[in-house]
Amino acid sequence: MSNRKTKPESVPARILRCYPGKLSLTGGLVIAENALDLFYPLAAGIAIDAVIRGDLPRAFLMVGVIFAFWLIGALRMAVDTRVYASIYAEIVGQVSQEERKRGLASSIRIAHAGQARQFVDFFEHQVPAFATASVSIIGSVAMLLILQPIVGAVAAAILLVMAVFGVRYTRKMERVSDCLHSRQEQEASVLDRGAPLMVKRHFRVMGGRRIQLSDLEARAYVLIGATAVILFGGLFTVLSFETDVTAGLIYTLMSYAWTFIFSLDDMPAQLQAVGKLRDIGRRVVISGEPEMR
Repeated sequence: MSNRKTKPESVPARILRCYPGKLSLTGGLVIAENALDLFYPLAAGIAIDAVIRGDLPRAFLMVGVIFAFWLIGALRMAVDTRVYASIYAEIVGQVSQEERKRGLASSIRIAHAGQARQFVDFFEHQVPAFATASVSIIGSVAMLLILQPIVGAVAAAILLVMAVFGVRYTRKMERVSDCLHSRQEQEASVLDRGAPLMVKRHFRVMGGRRIQLSDLEARAYVLIGATAVILFGGLFTVLSFETDVTAGLIYTLMSYAWTFIFSLDDMPAQLQAVGKLRDIGRRVVISGEPEMR
């Protein structure tokens, strides 16, 4: 029997190391769903032009894409629920037992149990949403570059600016989340003491941190709104000089532009989740080396 001490690891590291098969299954379904979603505007544009020409069989390409998209989406949701319910039961049990052995205060253990739940939720909900937004952003830029290079170049320039902004945004989110999570760990002990001024101050500070998170998100949305004006202004200007644009192509270009903007619109919430969970990952660790599944 080995007495070698095992190195502690964060909850997300444990999930990634111990459940590669389950994560690969759910990840593959997410990729397949996103791939079909990315080609939806192109298929719709082809279908519109086919209907105008009276080519009904070609128009039914759109019907096949729609059915495949919803079928894979339904399968992914069913699989996700089963996979992450089992992961949650195992991970939270490990966190609770190990922190009890280490003698951590009950208030910290309670907070960490809830935070561990956020990790599992992150893999189940945020990772697919983040993957969808990322694939949609990059894919829509690529399609715009192929279909209308000038508009695609504008979208690519916007993406570079937003990437720099995203790094700064995530760092600010992490700093605020650090303060918020520290307060959450102290909440049970503050309530146990019952001092009215202490309780009032605790929840006032918590509220202030949540307001900071909301304000950061609101500023990001204003910036994204400005990018929408630039992108669609450029798109309409370029199309006004084209002479051989079809209805299907106009729909396709506008759809990819909307996909790009709406996916950017999802990013502040996704980056906020990443920032919060990176901070939690520094707080909640697990030791031991369970088998991979």
